[in-house]
Amino acid sequence: MRSRCKITGLMAGNQTQIEALSRADLRGVHAGAEVGKPTISVIMPTYNGERFLRPAIESVLSQSFCDVELLVIDDGSTDSTPAILRECAAQDERMIVLTNPQNLGIAAATNRGLAAARGEYIALQDHDDISLPHRFQAELDFLRSHPDIAVVGSSATLIDDEGVAYAEFPLPCEEIDIKWRLLFVGDALHYTSVIVRRDALQSIGGYGEDPAFRFSEAYDPFSRLAMRYRIVNLPDRLVLWRRHPGATSRQHGQEQMRSGDIISARNISLLCNFPAARDNHLDHCVEGFKAFALMPAGELPRLPAEQVISGLKFILQLRKSFYRVHSFSRSAIARHCCSLSRFWGKHAIALSVRAPWSLRERMKVFCLGMRCLWNWVCAGPLSLAATGRHDRITVPTIKLFSSSLERPA
Repeated sequence: MRSRCKITGLMAGNQTQIEALSRADLRGVHAGAEVGKPTISVIMPTYNGERFLRPAIESVLSQSFCDVELLVIDDGSTDSTPAILRECAAQDERMIVLTNPQNLGIAAATNRGLAAARGEYIALQDHDDISLPHRFQAELDFLRSHPDIAVVGSSATLIDDEGVAYAEFPLPCEEIDIKWRLLFVGDALHYTSVIVRRDALQSIGGYGEDPAFRFSEAYDPFSRLAMRYRIVNLPDRLVLWRRHPGATSRQHGQEQMRSGDIISARNISLLCNFPAARDNHLDHCVEGFKAFALMPAGELPRLPAEQVISGLKFILQLRKSFYRVHSFSRSAIARHCCSLSRFWGKHAIALSVRAPWSLRERMKVFCLGMRCLWNWVCAGPLSLAATGRHDRITVPTIKLFSSSLERPA
């Protein structure tokens, strides 16, 4: 007989394993779960994942919250992955294997899993990462106590090929910081840590299968979710994110950046109501702002002064549109505006002094810098007054294009 749900816990410092009731009994324990359906459907696409697949599967099936189904989509693997999946599925009836006859890519494989999923919630799990035993319980408890939030993720601990932890990777937790960052880059969420309400993911049509999104497949749907739903990260580290030479971000780093830029341009164009996602003027302004904001210390922008100034003007307008579209609290907007304005203002004024531009161009960037600092002065009192007086998760803010968070190598 197939093994049933196992709950792993610590009692008086000793690890114990408790054989739970059958799934039918378990469904009675979790109030509100639909009869015959799991509460959480876990989606795990895999392609030639033999090296790290077993620990990933075990981390899902040994969760303290057991009312789950694990849908593993074998996307045309040519190694021993199929045999490993057959063996694991034979040991636990909650695991379902779907097989693609050829490699279709992460987006198509994930969408196949979503089509077969029966749970009220969708959890994502990469085939080379590990979920800590309390991940599902912690995230599910949060979503149940916050019905207005559609997506929850968490911070992560980085591990190497051998599973040895070597760093922590925190993420912004406040909704406003996550959504701002998702306009530009996809690393505002650890996608392997995410649980999302299934109806929300279905409402946007799941993952986009545009070949231009390849290597940034998860960035696409979650940036679209951010346009319509509330998203937060828990400060707890609930996953072990494995960084190894075979990871997509290492093997296809440049391609991932290019596809991410395409998605970012789409996001910005939707927010600003541009006529086309790759509008030339949009690209011109975004590149100008990046040259301004990501300039290494002691260096000067390598783009023409006009483009850098246009980029700074554009990002100030984009921020206004961002605040207008989303229903953030006044205190959240004040804090966010304050942190960005201070950095941009100081940066612009320093540039007006150091840049070898014409006097006219230097005066333009100086005036923009003063405008930013005025916004900082005006937003500061409200931001300070609101500290500790709102009910959202409060952790140190990670700001985009100020104290920028870099991905580990």
